[in-house]
Amino acid sequence: MSYSDFALFYDRLTENIDYKSLANTYAGLLRKCGGELLDLACGTGNLSVALQELGFSVTAADVSEEMLAIASAKGSDVRFLRCDMTKLPFERQFDFAACALDSINHLPSLQAIQSAFDGVYRSLKEGGVFAADLNAPYKHREVLANNAFTFDYEGLFCAWQNELDESDPLLRVDMFLDFFKENGDGSYTRYTDSLSEIAPDVETVRQMLEKSSFCDIEISDYPSGGKFTDKSEKYFICGRKR
Repeated sequence: MSYSDFALFYDRLTENIDYKSLANTYAGLLRKCGGELLDLACGTGNLSVALQELGFSVTAADVSEEMLAIASAKGSDVRFLRCDMTKLPFERQFDFAACALDSINHLPSLQAIQSAFDGVYRSLKEGGVFAADLNAPYKHREVLANNAFTFDYEGLFCAWQNELDESDPLLRVDMFLDFFKENGDGSYTRYTDSLSEIAPDVETVRQMLEKSSFCDIEISDYPSGGKFTDKSEKYFICGRKR
């Protein structure tokens, strides 16, 4: 996973996301608007900026230089850092941490997810709150699966092909993306990238949060915030540092 070409077109592909609404949802999960917040896997920084506008002091981290270059050019007061979320360098600096838009699913294994949870726990002050959203197994089996998707924007076409490994207990989906960007002379330049996601089940994630010593763990349906069911495509997690 490089995210290099994906970064070029990420904002176009996510134009349908209401980041201000998502920031309000996360503020509700964190139960406050204000304080030091770590935004993990921040991508091009749209949620980071929206959280900062709500009153949080935001440090935003991502592993992709290309994503961060785009984020840093948006002229906000957010502090952007290059950082692997499985190797967080912070120690008791933040009141809150967030990881949105199924970014945890992009980690390659349960061990990597556990390392991320452990690092988040170390990075939080006592009583600090962590919230995230993840794709559920149902979405990988029934929605992403082996399906193909196309996105047609003015001057840009994207073809997205998924491959589901049904033999994998974590239902790994490999995603292959081709972007065709129109040039001024009517020709097109092709860009390619690939991503992978895994889908741990709710109870596994709950146990991993408990192993990291989080307490008061809550899990709910995304985006409704209601009860998680076996037909939920995504879910929120929320936990507090003891």
